[in-house]
Amino acid sequence: MSFPKMIRVRQQLVSPMLLDVHTGIRTELQKLNLAGRVKAGQRVAIPAGSRGIANIVTILEAVVQEMQAIGLSPFIFPAMGSHGGATAAGQREVLATYGITEERLGVPIHATMEVVELGHTARGMPVLVDKIAAAAAASPMRRSAPSRRWPS
Repeated sequence: MSFPKMIRVRQQLVSPMLLDVHTGIRTELQKLNLAGRVKAGQRVAIPAGSRGIANIVTILEAVVQEMQAIGLSPFIFPAMGSHGGATAAGQREVLATYGITEERLGVPIHATMEVVELGHTARGMPVLVDKIAAAAAASPMRRSAPSRRWPS
């Protein structure tokens, strides 16, 4: 059997580090001028996943605080598909293992396995989202009618 020639390669990736995550998140959110685009009291859905995002609790704390500062009523929702045994309780447990709890963040966590279809990708795959999150007034999912086409 003939094998192609191989050489050992070492790759070093340079990743910029954000030393103050909280301030960085706050600064980027303020650039969006959300206060001029939303109404006080609106519910806003903030997704929390299970993909091992560094500093996720700090990130969520900063987002929650910034949303509250402009008068919104934020809540967290699990955005993880089948993790946690594909149950709402299981997903809440997964979030808790990351330190994402109602007590820690000071906002409710709304978990359900009910979904709504937002549209389809260019290849015809359905785009599904948590039903509670889709109903939030200040949700990116409330852009358009269900016929929306999403990138694949």
